[in-house]
Amino acid sequence: MVDWCYLGAERFSEPFFDGTIERAQSRPFNGLFTHRTSISEAGEWCAASPGMEPAGFIFHMSRCGSTLVSQMLAALLDTVVISEASPIDWLARAGWIPEPVRGEWLRWVVSALGQKRAGTETRYFIKFDSASTIALQFIRRVFTPVPWVFLYRDPDEVMVSHMREAAAAVTPGVITDCAAIDNPMAEVLTMSREEFAARVIGRWCQSTLSTLSTMDGRGMLVNYTQLPEAVEGAIARHFGMELSPDEKALMRRVTARDAKRPALPFSADGEAKRREASDAMREAAAKWIGPYYAELERMRVRASPESFKLGLR
Repeated sequence: MVDWCYLGAERFSEPFFDGTIERAQSRPFNGLFTHRTSISEAGEWCAASPGMEPAGFIFHMSRCGSTLVSQMLAALLDTVVISEASPIDWLARAGWIPEPVRGEWLRWVVSALGQKRAGTETRYFIKFDSASTIALQFIRRVFTPVPWVFLYRDPDEVMVSHMREAAAAVTPGVITDCAAIDNPMAEVLTMSREEFAARVIGRWCQSTLSTLSTMDGRGMLVNYTQLPEAVEGAIARHFGMELSPDEKALMRRVTARDAKRPALPFSADGEAKRREASDAMREAAAKWIGPYYAELERMRVRASPESFKLGLR
Protein backbone atom coordinates (compact mmCIF):
# COMPACT_ATOMS: atom_id res chain seq x y z
CA MET A 1 0.00 0.00 0.00
CA VAL A 2 1.04 3.59 -0.63
CA ASP A 3 -0.05 6.74 1.19
CA TRP A 4 -0.17 9.84 -1.02
CA CYS A 5 0.27 13.40 0.24
CA TYR A 6 -0.55 16.55 -1.74
CA LEU A 7 2.50 18.85 -1.94
CA GLY A 8 1.59 21.23 -4.76
CA ALA A 9 4.67 23.37 -5.41
CA GLU A 10 6.20 22.53 -2.01
CA ARG A 11 9.95 21.84 -2.25
CA PHE A 12 11.81 19.21 -0.25
CA SER A 13 13.81 21.83 1.60
CA GLU A 14 14.01 20.24 5.05
CA PRO A 15 17.19 18.31 5.94
CA PHE A 16 15.17 15.08 5.85
CA PHE A 17 12.22 13.86 3.76
CA ASP A 18 9.99 13.24 6.78
CA GLY A 19 10.29 16.89 7.83
CA THR A 20 8.73 18.11 4.59
CA ILE A 21 6.00 15.45 4.68
CA GLU A 22 5.10 16.18 8.31
CA ARG A 23 4.73 19.88 7.50
CA ALA A 24 2.51 19.08 4.52
CA GLN A 25 0.42 16.59 6.51
CA SER A 26 -0.30 19.24 9.15
CA ARG A 27 -2.38 21.17 6.62
CA PRO A 28 -6.14 20.65 6.86
CA PHE A 29 -6.49 19.44 3.26
CA ASN A 30 -4.05 16.57 3.74
CA GLY A 31 -5.53 15.79 7.13
CA LEU A 32 -8.93 15.29 5.49
CA PHE A 33 -7.94 13.80 2.15
CA THR A 34 -4.87 11.59 2.62
CA HIS A 35 -5.21 8.97 -0.11
CA ARG A 36 -4.17 5.31 0.23
CA THR A 37 -3.88 3.00 -2.76
CA SER A 38 -2.27 -0.25 -3.78
CA ILE A 39 1.28 0.11 -5.06
CA SER A 40 0.06 -0.73 -8.56
CA GLU A 41 -1.30 2.83 -8.79
CA ALA A 42 2.26 4.09 -8.36
CA GLY A 43 3.06 2.09 -11.49
CA GLU A 44 0.14 3.66 -13.35
CA TRP A 45 1.24 7.12 -12.22
CA CYS A 46 4.80 6.37 -13.36
CA ALA A 47 3.51 5.45 -16.83
CA ALA A 48 1.24 8.52 -17.04
CA SER A 49 3.67 11.05 -15.53
CA PRO A 50 7.28 9.83 -15.43
CA GLY A 51 9.34 11.80 -12.98
CA MET A 52 12.86 13.02 -13.65
CA GLU A 53 15.61 10.44 -13.91
CA PRO A 54 17.98 10.65 -10.93
CA ALA A 55 21.20 12.55 -11.67
CA GLY A 56 23.06 11.16 -8.67
CA PHE A 57 22.83 9.08 -5.51
CA ILE A 58 24.42 9.85 -2.14
CA PHE A 59 25.45 6.98 0.16
CA HIS A 60 27.30 7.36 3.44
CA MET A 61 28.63 5.67 6.57
CA SER A 62 26.54 8.03 8.77
CA ARG A 63 27.49 11.19 10.66
CA CYS A 64 29.95 12.13 7.94
CA GLY A 65 28.58 15.21 6.15
CA SER A 66 26.01 13.63 3.84
CA THR A 67 23.27 15.99 5.06
CA LEU A 68 25.52 18.94 4.28
CA VAL A 69 25.95 17.62 0.73
CA SER A 70 22.21 17.13 0.23
CA GLN A 71 21.37 20.55 1.70
CA MET A 72 23.92 22.29 -0.53
CA LEU A 73 22.35 20.63 -3.56
CA ALA A 74 18.83 21.45 -2.33
CA ALA A 75 19.80 25.15 -2.19
CA LEU A 76 19.56 25.20 -6.00
CA LEU A 77 15.99 26.08 -6.99
CA ASP A 78 16.02 23.91 -10.11
CA THR A 79 17.00 20.83 -8.11
CA VAL A 80 14.90 18.19 -6.32
CA VAL A 81 16.69 16.46 -3.45
CA ILE A 82 15.04 13.56 -1.61
CA SER A 83 16.88 12.92 1.64
CA GLU A 84 16.42 9.57 3.41
CA ALA A 85 12.85 8.93 2.29
CA SER A 86 11.50 5.96 4.23
CA PRO A 87 9.53 4.54 1.22
CA ILE A 88 12.73 4.42 -0.85
CA ASP A 89 14.93 3.06 1.92
CA TRP A 90 12.37 0.46 3.00
CA LEU A 91 12.06 -0.90 -0.55
CA ALA A 92 15.83 -0.87 -1.05
CA ARG A 93 16.30 -3.13 1.98
CA ALA A 94 13.19 -5.32 1.61
CA GLY A 95 15.17 -8.38 0.58
CA TRP A 96 12.22 -10.74 1.14
CA ILE A 97 10.46 -9.24 -1.90
CA PRO A 98 11.62 -10.94 -5.15
CA GLU A 99 14.22 -8.70 -6.75
CA PRO A 100 12.43 -8.11 -10.11
CA VAL A 101 9.29 -6.99 -8.26
CA ARG A 102 11.19 -4.94 -5.72
CA GLY A 103 13.21 -3.24 -8.46
CA GLU A 104 10.08 -2.29 -10.35
CA TRP A 105 8.41 -0.92 -7.20
CA LEU A 106 11.53 1.05 -6.36
CA ARG A 107 11.51 2.64 -9.80
CA TRP A 108 7.85 3.62 -9.35
CA VAL A 109 8.47 5.28 -5.98
CA VAL A 110 11.59 7.09 -7.21
CA SER A 111 9.58 8.34 -10.20
CA ALA A 112 6.72 9.55 -7.99
CA LEU A 113 9.09 11.55 -5.79
CA GLY A 114 10.96 12.96 -8.79
CA GLN A 115 8.03 14.95 -10.20
CA LYS A 116 8.53 18.56 -11.27
CA ARG A 117 6.53 20.96 -9.11
CA ALA A 118 7.43 24.45 -10.31
CA GLY A 119 8.05 23.09 -13.81
CA THR A 120 11.59 24.48 -13.97
CA GLU A 121 13.38 21.63 -12.18
CA THR A 122 16.16 19.98 -14.17
CA ARG A 123 18.07 17.85 -11.63
CA TYR A 124 17.07 15.13 -9.17
CA PHE A 125 19.22 13.63 -6.42
CA ILE A 126 18.52 11.01 -3.76
CA LYS A 127 20.34 10.60 -0.45
CA PHE A 128 19.82 7.15 1.01
CA ASP A 129 19.79 6.30 4.70
CA SER A 130 23.14 4.90 5.86
CA ALA A 131 21.54 1.50 6.55
CA SER A 132 20.59 1.20 2.88
CA THR A 133 24.27 0.93 1.99
CA ILE A 134 23.87 -2.82 2.53
CA ALA A 135 21.55 -2.74 -0.51
CA LEU A 136 23.99 -0.75 -2.65
CA GLN A 137 24.58 -3.52 -5.17
CA PHE A 138 20.83 -4.04 -5.64
CA ILE A 139 20.26 -0.30 -6.10
CA ARG A 140 23.07 -0.20 -8.65
CA ARG A 141 21.48 -3.05 -10.62
CA VAL A 142 18.17 -1.16 -10.76
CA PHE A 143 19.74 2.22 -11.59
CA THR A 144 22.97 1.19 -13.30
CA PRO A 145 23.71 4.45 -15.21
CA VAL A 146 23.26 6.73 -12.17
CA PRO A 147 26.54 8.08 -10.73
CA TRP A 148 26.92 7.81 -6.97
CA VAL A 149 29.15 8.95 -4.14
CA PHE A 150 29.99 7.38 -0.80
CA LEU A 151 30.92 9.70 2.06
CA TYR A 152 32.95 8.51 5.03
CA ARG A 153 34.78 9.97 8.02
CA ASP A 154 37.37 9.19 10.67
CA PRO A 155 35.92 6.18 12.55
CA ASP A 156 36.59 7.64 16.01
CA GLU A 157 34.63 10.79 15.16
CA VAL A 158 31.69 8.76 13.82
CA MET A 159 31.69 6.52 16.90
CA VAL A 160 31.60 9.48 19.27
CA SER A 161 28.62 10.93 17.43
CA HIS A 162 26.70 7.66 17.78
CA MET A 163 27.61 7.18 21.41
CA ARG A 164 26.29 10.68 22.13
CA GLU A 165 23.04 10.01 20.28
CA ALA A 166 22.79 6.61 18.61
CA ALA A 167 20.93 6.25 15.34
CA ALA A 168 18.31 3.52 15.12
CA ALA A 169 20.47 1.50 12.74
CA VAL A 170 23.24 1.08 15.33
CA THR A 171 20.85 0.24 18.18
CA PRO A 172 20.24 -3.53 18.56
CA GLY A 173 16.72 -4.60 17.61
CA VAL A 174 15.45 -1.19 16.48
CA ILE A 175 15.74 -1.65 12.72
CA THR A 176 14.41 -5.08 11.84
CA ASP A 177 14.03 -4.84 8.06
CA CYS A 178 17.70 -5.51 7.38
CA ALA A 179 20.51 -7.62 8.76
CA ALA A 180 23.53 -5.36 9.05
CA ILE A 181 25.43 -8.06 10.91
CA ASP A 182 24.87 -11.80 10.81
CA ASN A 183 25.12 -12.55 14.52
CA PRO A 184 22.07 -14.08 16.27
CA MET A 185 20.10 -11.59 18.36
CA ALA A 186 21.02 -13.42 21.56
CA GLU A 187 24.67 -12.76 20.77
CA VAL A 188 24.00 -9.19 19.67
CA LEU A 189 22.40 -8.38 23.00
CA THR A 190 25.60 -9.38 24.81
CA MET A 191 27.70 -6.91 22.79
CA SER A 192 28.69 -3.54 24.13
CA ARG A 193 27.16 -0.47 22.50
CA GLU A 194 30.55 0.33 21.04
CA GLU A 195 31.08 -3.09 19.48
CA PHE A 196 27.62 -3.32 17.95
CA ALA A 197 27.80 0.19 16.45
CA ALA A 198 31.28 -0.42 15.05
CA ARG A 199 30.29 -3.77 13.53
CA VAL A 200 27.29 -2.21 11.77
CA ILE A 201 29.24 0.79 10.44
CA GLY A 202 32.04 -1.51 9.32
CA ARG A 203 29.54 -3.61 7.37
CA TRP A 204 28.33 -0.52 5.50
CA CYS A 205 31.90 0.32 4.52
CA GLN A 206 32.52 -3.29 3.50
CA SER A 207 29.41 -3.25 1.29
CA THR A 208 30.70 -0.14 -0.46
CA LEU A 209 34.10 -1.68 -1.08
CA SER A 210 32.45 -4.79 -2.52
CA THR A 211 30.43 -2.65 -4.93
CA LEU A 212 33.45 -0.58 -5.93
CA SER A 213 35.27 -3.77 -6.87
CA THR A 214 33.29 -3.73 -10.13
CA MET A 215 35.19 -0.51 -10.96
CA ASP A 216 32.67 0.71 -13.55
CA GLY A 217 33.51 4.35 -13.02
CA ARG A 218 30.12 5.32 -11.55
CA GLY A 219 31.20 5.44 -7.91
CA MET A 220 33.27 8.10 -6.17
CA LEU A 221 34.67 8.24 -2.64
CA VAL A 222 34.59 11.46 -0.64
CA ASN A 223 36.20 11.91 2.76
CA TYR A 224 34.56 14.29 5.22
CA THR A 225 37.77 16.34 5.21
CA GLN A 226 37.08 17.28 1.57
CA LEU A 227 33.83 19.04 2.46
CA PRO A 228 32.34 21.48 1.72
CA GLU A 229 34.60 22.34 -1.24
CA ALA A 230 34.08 18.96 -2.91
CA VAL A 231 30.34 19.59 -3.31
CA GLU A 232 30.74 22.40 -5.84
CA GLY A 233 33.89 20.78 -7.22
CA ALA A 234 34.49 17.03 -7.54
CA ILE A 235 30.95 15.94 -6.62
CA ALA A 236 29.29 18.43 -8.98
CA ARG A 237 31.54 17.29 -11.83
CA HIS A 238 30.86 13.64 -11.02
CA PHE A 239 27.11 14.33 -11.23
CA GLY A 240 27.51 16.21 -14.51
CA MET A 241 26.67 19.62 -13.07
CA GLU A 242 27.92 22.91 -14.49
CA LEU A 243 27.45 25.50 -11.77
CA SER A 244 27.23 29.25 -12.27
CA PRO A 245 28.89 31.64 -9.79
CA ASP A 246 25.44 32.49 -8.40
CA GLU A 247 24.64 28.82 -7.84
CA LYS A 248 27.93 28.28 -6.04
CA ALA A 249 27.16 31.26 -3.83
CA LEU A 250 23.77 29.77 -2.91
CA MET A 251 25.41 26.49 -1.99
CA ARG A 252 28.08 28.17 0.14
CA ARG A 253 25.44 29.93 2.24
CA VAL A 254 24.37 26.52 3.55
CA THR A 255 27.83 25.85 4.95
CA ALA A 256 27.46 28.60 7.55
CA ARG A 257 24.67 26.69 9.33
CA ASP A 258 24.45 23.28 10.99
CA ALA A 259 23.16 20.97 8.23
CA LYS A 260 20.78 18.98 10.47
CA ARG A 261 19.74 21.98 12.60
CA PRO A 262 19.83 25.00 10.26
CA ALA A 263 18.84 27.36 13.08
CA LEU A 264 22.28 26.82 14.61
CA PRO A 265 25.63 28.02 13.19
CA PHE A 266 28.10 25.43 11.94
CA SER A 267 30.92 24.55 14.32
CA ALA A 268 33.79 22.23 13.37
CA ASP A 269 33.93 19.40 15.92
CA GLY A 270 36.35 16.80 14.55
CA GLU A 271 39.17 17.52 16.98
CA ALA A 272 36.82 17.66 19.97
CA LYS A 273 35.28 14.31 19.02
CA ARG A 274 38.67 12.64 18.72
CA ARG A 275 39.57 13.89 22.19
CA GLU A 276 36.24 12.63 23.55
CA ALA A 277 36.61 9.10 22.16
CA SER A 278 36.94 6.55 24.97
CA ASP A 279 39.28 3.56 24.87
CA ALA A 280 36.28 1.30 24.19
CA MET A 281 35.22 3.44 21.22
CA ARG A 282 38.74 3.52 19.79
CA GLU A 283 39.24 -0.23 20.19
CA ALA A 284 35.90 -1.08 18.56
CA ALA A 285 36.48 1.39 15.73
CA ALA A 286 40.01 0.10 15.09
CA LYS A 287 38.84 -3.52 14.96
CA TRP A 288 35.57 -3.32 13.05
CA ILE A 289 35.84 -0.12 10.96
CA GLY A 290 39.54 0.66 10.71
CA PRO A 291 40.54 -1.85 8.01
CA TYR A 292 37.71 -0.78 5.73
CA TYR A 293 38.40 2.92 6.34
CA ALA A 294 42.05 2.39 5.42
CA GLU A 295 41.04 0.64 2.18
CA LEU A 296 38.57 3.40 1.31
CA GLU A 297 41.33 5.95 1.80
CA ARG A 298 43.74 3.90 -0.31
CA MET A 299 41.22 3.71 -3.16
CA ARG A 300 40.38 7.40 -2.95
CA VAL A 301 44.03 8.47 -3.01
CA ARG A 302 44.69 6.19 -5.99
CA ALA A 303 41.86 7.84 -7.93
CA SER A 304 42.48 10.79 -10.19
CA PRO A 305 43.41 13.88 -8.13
CA GLU A 306 41.36 15.96 -10.55
CA SER A 307 38.06 14.09 -10.50
CA PHE A 308 38.39 11.59 -7.64
CA LYS A 309 36.53 9.21 -9.95
CA LEU A 310 37.09 5.49 -9.52
CA GLY A 311 37.55 3.66 -12.81
CA LEU A 312 39.57 0.91 -14.40
CA ARG A 313 43.32 1.33 -13.88
